[in-house]
Amino acid sequence: MKRFSSTISFLLLLAAIYWGFHTSMPVYEEDFSAPASSFSTDRALKHVKELSLEPHAIGFPAHKKVQEYIVSELEKMGLQTSLQTGYTIGDWGNMSKPENIIAKIEGSGTGKALLLLSHYDSHPHSSFGASDAGSGVATVLESVRAYLSERKQPRNDIIILFTDGEELGLNGADLFVNEHKWAKDIGLVLNFEARGSGGPSYTFIETNRGNQHLIREFIKANPKYPMANSLYYSIYKMLPNDTDLTVFREGRDIQGFNFAFIDDHFDYHTAQDTYARLDKNTLAHQGSYLAPLLEHFSTIELNQLASLNDYVYFNIPLFGVISYPFDWIWPMLALAFLFFVCILVYGFRKKTLTSKGVIIGFLPLFLSLGINGLIGHFSWPVLKRIYPTYNDILHGFTYNGYSYIFAFVCLSLAICFGIYHKFRKIPTTDLVVAPLVLWLIPLWSSCSIFTGR
Repeated sequence: MKRFSSTISFLLLLAAIYWGFHTSMPVYEEDFSAPASSFSTDRALKHVKELSLEPHAIGFPAHKKVQEYIVSELEKMGLQTSLQTGYTIGDWGNMSKPENIIAKIEGSGTGKALLLLSHYDSHPHSSFGASDAGSGVATVLESVRAYLSERKQPRNDIIILFTDGEELGLNGADLFVNEHKWAKDIGLVLNFEARGSGGPSYTFIETNRGNQHLIREFIKANPKYPMANSLYYSIYKMLPNDTDLTVFREGRDIQGFNFAFIDDHFDYHTAQDTYARLDKNTLAHQGSYLAPLLEHFSTIELNQLASLNDYVYFNIPLFGVISYPFDWIWPMLALAFLFFVCILVYGFRKKTLTSKGVIIGFLPLFLSLGINGLIGHFSWPVLKRIYPTYNDILHGFTYNGYSYIFAFVCLSLAICFGIYHKFRKIPTTDLVVAPLVLWLIPLWSSCSIFTGR
């Protein structure tokens, strides 16, 4: 009976994990016949295909073709477009002459404008630019088309900006922020990017202050498949990458949202970034963000989004995005420690915990961590010795990398199960204490790091 209940518990855990991933993003279905007012993944895919026929970095023959295609699509919607051209050195010291594509939907009010942003140049190595960032351009084009089909005037101006020279050092964004007269009117940016060719699109906020009002309005907009977590931006800031939105934040103190997907990273900035490699579910996910956000942020006061308060936020299936004030983290940590102490007191009083058992319980934990840590540390060098061609992979991730991840996760679980099986005579209650202690330590450390205490 005990073995049966354990098996059921294990299967339920696997089902919960699968369900969490399965509900994190939409599943592509053919939708060419979708109503004109709806975002259609198929119509967006048509744009991606046309945008990624050839590599189209600045100076490439296909660059002008892509530019003309985008301008043509905007003009089909009845929008007046303009090209902003000028020399700029960008963030990385690369002098270039980008040509930004700009259009505007006039609003009825006098408040700040909403900016829809992506870049249309591909990486100058060999990339076809389907995901990075043809997918972003296509998402904006299709969403704007659907929005305009309803023939209603927004309250706020909606500026559409497809920057050029992003791959050279955010040059187009630099040109717009520093030289275009509309830059001073922008209250919020929605930027669409990619660092791979598939997977869910993650939401992370860029702001010089607090995110309280931004995340509050994001929740009100109610995108159907939010993948939002305040930890994303903390990780993003540690990476050697920026987006066009960073230029707006640093140059004019304009905040906004980045939406980017990162799976299949091995396609990024390579000849593999093609229409065929772009995950259709991922493009559908990008569209599921912009449609409701465009509807919401085109009607609210964008000059009221600044805040000094930060919120912690994360998404949970069925519940959407959950948020609470950043100031709560220390009281919540104190409650976690108090709850842990109560468990210990109760366990020792009821004699379900023993001092000897609790101390021994740290041994399988440290053995599991130590053995798996050593395997993780030395496996990649060993694999590169077995397969010397892996040394030539500049992005450091093999094309069968997900198979390696799955294999090593299974190996790690097998090691954990094997080690804990050796300690099966120790009561489970005693064995649980050590992992709880291990859980509390990083909680305390992260609170200290993020609050500077």
